[in-house]
Order: sequence, then C-alpha cells, then structure tokens
Amino acid sequence: MATHETAVDVGAESPLERPRWLSAVARIPLLTDREREVATLLGAGLSNRAISGSLNISERTTKAHVAGIMRKLGVESRLQAGLVAFAYQQWTKEQ
Repeated sequence: MATHETAVDVGAESPLERPRWLSAVARIPLLTDREREVATLLGAGLSNRAISGSLNISERTTKAHVAGIMRKLGVESRLQAGLVAFAYQQWTKEQ
C-alpha cells in the first residue's frame, strides 16, 4: 500500500489508524481555488448543472473540475468527493 503525503494533519498517527476518507479530507488543500469552490458546492449537494449556473461556467468545465477533484482526493465517485468536501467544511468550522 502506497503512502501519501498529506497537506493537513488530521490528528491520526498512521494511515491504518484513521478511516480512509480522512486521508481524502487531508488532501483538500491540494485543490485549486476553483476546485475548492466546486467541491464546496458538491458538498452542499448541488448537481453539475447547478454548479455550472452558480459559477457561470459550462457544465463540461464543471465535469472537468469534478474529475480533477476526484483524482486529487483519491476518491472513486462524485458522491464521495461531495462527502469529503462536506466533512472538510465541518472540520474547518470546528478549528
């Protein structure tokens, strides 16, 4: 199993001691500003079409951002990306 350097210390000693999704949360800071905007809207449950309208970008561009987010976070689905974004938002509110 490969290890990943993370951009945020989320408090666990090793990858084996924390849930898999927590590693993805720690990679949120690796996203570009625009990807973070898209991720925030994903975390709020918006569709690609709604994200496109909200950010005044094409749906194709939104899909490209979602794909980049998924790749950088190491998740397999749009739903997982949205859940990671939501968890990150909740975690940063507590800090």
